[in-house]
Amino acid sequence: MPSTRDLLYLATAVIHADGAGLYKRPEGVSYTNKYIPTIVSATRPTQTHVVTMFGREVTVTFTATSYTWSWGDGTPDLTTTSPGMPWQEGMDPNTDPALIRHYYKAPNGWKSFLDGPYPSATRTITLTTTWAGTATNPFTGDTQTINGLVTTTETTGPFKLDQLIVNNTDTSEEKQGH
Repeated sequence: MPSTRDLLYLATAVIHADGAGLYKRPEGVSYTNKYIPTIVSATRPTQTHVVTMFGREVTVTFTATSYTWSWGDGTPDLTTTSPGMPWQEGMDPNTDPALIRHYYKAPNGWKSFLDGPYPSATRTITLTTTWAGTATNPFTGDTQTINGLVTTTETTGPFKLDQLIVNNTDTSEEKQGH
């Protein structure tokens, strides 16, 4: 009769663990403005798989224990135990502690408010997730968790860097006919 530990390792050999669901905003671009971060999160911090082993079904649950975000711009990676969350209205994108954010800098340094887009500057974010695996042995009823059992890696597609230009205008005088 296999031990629960052996079942977990054997199940991991046949299960294809999915990534944690890398989610990035803004989509397709990131801005180099000082107060406009790129926000990321992992949308699937748990996953469950059922495999048949030795004639019995074994349910294995993977729970993410750490997330390492690599920004693709040479800055240090960020490792968290939180999956973060997508930005929602009412959240301050620069200070809300639930958000995982990164600020990209303009390639070759800041030039002017008309800086960007940067046609040759693309970035890719890589998320490496470490998972704990938990299973109950169908022969003994013993439940065991093994930390660091599986690691997955996923990436965004390449996205461009740009400089967001905001033009504030006062049209109230024009509306009044002045």
